[in-house]
Amino acid sequence: MPDKKIALVVVVYGKTLEQSLTIKDLVNFKYSLDYLLIVNNGPNYIIDDEMIKKLHQIHHRVDLKNELQNKPLSWIYNDFIQDYDADYYVLFDDDTEINEHYQDVLFNLKDIDVELPKIRSIIDREIYYPRIDGKILVEKQKNITSENIFSIGSGLIISKNIKYFFEKKQKEVFDSHYAFYGVDTAFFRNLNACSKKGDIFLISSTSYLNHSLSISEKEMPYWREKEYLYDNILTMKHYSKNAFKRNTKFIKLVAKKLIKFKFKEALLIIRTFLKGKHPRCE
Repeated sequence: MPDKKIALVVVVYGKTLEQSLTIKDLVNFKYSLDYLLIVNNGPNYIIDDEMIKKLHQIHHRVDLKNELQNKPLSWIYNDFIQDYDADYYVLFDDDTEINEHYQDVLFNLKDIDVELPKIRSIIDREIYYPRIDGKILVEKQKNITSENIFSIGSGLIISKNIKYFFEKKQKEVFDSHYAFYGVDTAFFRNLNACSKKGDIFLISSTSYLNHSLSISEKEMPYWREKEYLYDNILTMKHYSKNAFKRNTKFIKLVAKKLIKFKFKEALLIIRTFLKGKHPRCE
């Protein structure tokens, strides 16, 4: 087995470990992870059960943390990366199928800063990510040179070089203004900005994963619409290049809600914009 330290975090929400697709596949993992962190983000407490015992038999170190307050993903990821020394850090939601090919790619990575797995929807089996210059990448690519890269967090592999790069910049790897939606977007936005300034990253996309994607769902629940709204407001606040355009967009967005008599949403927009962070991040 390649001599690399691999640390992997799984964020579980609203289900038991037995109900998590990701955890089920980690029980049948081909390799032994140096560190596996399972974060239960609520709402119910999870005990150190049989699933944890099975994981201990495969992986070198397994920790279960109960964060019933629904801790922001950006905080979980940043704490995970800072608290453990590894060559590669891997991020997962609880609803991803981890195939053997992905495992082989992970444990044989060399000199790669970021690996972006192809993300296929469990529902329709179509590829939705990564997106390079606005187009879905379907072919295997070992060296992506674009300055416009975007993907989702689940399955994302980040090297320690990325950790050290952001430390030198005195920046967080994941923007802690965001709690849930927008965490991965902000990461790639910052990475793209650095690439445009001349920083070079070795980025590949040679693996694939099947994932439960909200984008492929026919109907969007209200809570998801609300989270998208937080994402849009925070992106407007922190990543707009022009202050005048930013403020104009803000005023138009508030006015649009007021015209439709959506006063609660208008107030949400104003509060979030002024505070500059998701309510969970306060």
